[in-house]
Amino acid sequence: MKILVFAEKPSVGRDIARILGANGKGKGFQEGNGYIVTWGFGHLVALGAPEIQNPDWKKWSLASLPMLPRKWVLAKIPSAAEQFDTVASLMQRDDVGEIINAADAGREGELIFRLVYQHARCTRPFRRLWISSMTDEAIKDGFADLRPGEKYDDLARAAESRSQADWLVGMNFTRAYTKKNNEMLTLGRVQTPTLAMVVGRHLEIQNFVPRDYWEISTDLGDFSAVWFNPDAPEFPTRIDKLEFAQALADRLTGTKAAVHSVKKNKKKQPPPFLYDLTSLQREANSRYGMTAADSLAILQTLYEKRKVVTYPRTDSRYLSGDIFPTIEKRLAAIPGEYEPFLDHLRKNRPQKDKRVFNDAKVSDHHAIIPTEKKVADTSAWPLAEQQIYDMVVRRFLAAFFPDHEYLSTQVVIKSGEDHLKAGGRVVTAEGWRVLYHRKGQAEERKIDSENDDEENDQALPDLKKGDSRDIAKAEILTRKTRPPAAYTESTLLQAMETAGRLVEDEELRDAMKDCGLGTPATRAEIIEKLIRVGYMERDKKKLVPTPKGIQIISLAEPEIKSPELTGNWEKRLSDISRGKDSASAFMNDIAGFVAAVVSKIKNSRSVVAASPQPKPQGKKAPPPALVNRPTFGVCPVCGKGQIIEGTRGFGCNRFREGCHYVVWKEFHGKKLPQGAIDLLIAGKTTRIIKGFILEDGSSVAAKIGVNRETGQIQLIMEE
Repeated sequence: MKILVFAEKPSVGRDIARILGANGKGKGFQEGNGYIVTWGFGHLVALGAPEIQNPDWKKWSLASLPMLPRKWVLAKIPSAAEQFDTVASLMQRDDVGEIINAADAGREGELIFRLVYQHARCTRPFRRLWISSMTDEAIKDGFADLRPGEKYDDLARAAESRSQADWLVGMNFTRAYTKKNNEMLTLGRVQTPTLAMVVGRHLEIQNFVPRDYWEISTDLGDFSAVWFNPDAPEFPTRIDKLEFAQALADRLTGTKAAVHSVKKNKKKQPPPFLYDLTSLQREANSRYGMTAADSLAILQTLYEKRKVVTYPRTDSRYLSGDIFPTIEKRLAAIPGEYEPFLDHLRKNRPQKDKRVFNDAKVSDHHAIIPTEKKVADTSAWPLAEQQIYDMVVRRFLAAFFPDHEYLSTQVVIKSGEDHLKAGGRVVTAEGWRVLYHRKGQAEERKIDSENDDEENDQALPDLKKGDSRDIAKAEILTRKTRPPAAYTESTLLQAMETAGRLVEDEELRDAMKDCGLGTPATRAEIIEKLIRVGYMERDKKKLVPTPKGIQIISLAEPEIKSPELTGNWEKRLSDISRGKDSASAFMNDIAGFVAAVVSKIKNSRSVVAASPQPKPQGKKAPPPALVNRPTFGVCPVCGKGQIIEGTRGFGCNRFREGCHYVVWKEFHGKKLPQGAIDLLIAGKTTRIIKGFILEDGSSVAAKIGVNRETGQIQLIMEE
């Protein structure tokens, strides 16, 4: 009897086939040496659309909500139907005695295989290949240590629960809000609370009113000091009135000051933790401006194609103890450009430090580190691959370097009743920071600053109590209070990781990782989806909501946009995967939640769409040269402008005055016929058009009409 191996992607399947000697090529599989190796394209099967679950749910209707399937029906993904048929027929072949699940070793990989297995009605026994790197050696070792499939039943239950919960929330709330407000509005279990955080921050910034305040900096000759109020509970250097600051500066100038106290502390800063996916994505965004999706894609290439880093979709920043014997081999595989650091580690062999090796902190996969595959040179790689690989290597090497040590000095000086303070730092041992002493690495301390003090780095003289100085000058520094910073991809990933809680301490963040929004494997796609569907956009490094995104959050019930609630759900899914919670109890709670919120939506009043918000003001662009452009009639929304044609659609030429009327040439994946465009330009509603693609991939038929509040066209679902 032959063994059928199922991999998640064709490239992985072909690597496994080569190692197993299954070299005979078929359509969608390879065969030989007692093995058949086939693959997916990611997902081949998904939960069926509402009309597949129940034909009565084909029409969008408030009366049919909530949709709570009693028995879930699976469906082939249309674009992958042919490959599913291939895999299913292989699973049913008479000469197949056993199946090996070689999908990615994580929750989503488990789901990909289990859905195919179920939909193919396969009953043959299966085992699990569970590996953390794609080197030939790791694959061979994995096949020598195949695990029983049932060992991962809890993980599969968590994966299926996640998928079903997302269906219930997304399908029900999207239909409920769309029908209630007569406008296409999509919501999701994770995407909506993520968007809510971005919208909340955006509104905080918009509503922020800056205030002036002042600080006093004094020149004491060989160092400087800042005035402070020792009794202030916060912001001790801040002065709220200019008159007081001026009087203070006048009073201090030309006086003598004496050192009141000098505190010197020897401090140590241990190396930063190894990377999990989220921490690497955050740093790649801060350092190189990479999106989370970009850095994940590069990591996948380094993992699958180059085989030089371990499994990237991990939530752990530690290594298991069984990795320790492989450390020297991994160090030997690192290219020669790191030779000075490798030489140090040859002379000071890595130790089994609990800050690095901790079995209790590793669940499915350990931290991202280099593999044992030798890398001679990276200069021919694309720059982004070089950058990500360099980050992984330096962080791995730093883990085995000694602490960074420095002498911290805090000085308090008094002039009469006025207090001044100065701080300084003298490095006594570079330790692990020597790995980052080069151009482009100066931000390392800011990125991993959980152990840093807020000290300036001025060189202080050797001061002792009683030393005196003349205050040569007291300068008034004018400051302004600042609004909170807009989210970047780095800070949004952190907020998703901690379900919106502001947590700086690395170890506390690690303890909260099960309560975040989504998982390390899904956060990048959530950000990309919010941008793709037009709820959020990138403004240089900032992430800002669109008017449509603000509208969605203004309409959504508080429970739907709560990061804490969604974080609690994610914690329960994690507990299900460990056998600590019940999948059926979780799904009952989700169904009850959905039913309760749908009832609230049904009983609420329809809300007029939110007014579009102005885009953030940046540098003013020069006005474009005026050109004569053909027009297509009066704008049906503002009644003043003329409709003109652009590359992607037709819009009002008074857009600078605030009219946002646009008719897109392609809408929800459907190229609009000219007749429909003509009707919309005239302000009319189209007939029913088939083939609009929603964010969940389903196809719907709908009319298109104009929302005169937003100036946008919208899908209108028929009852």
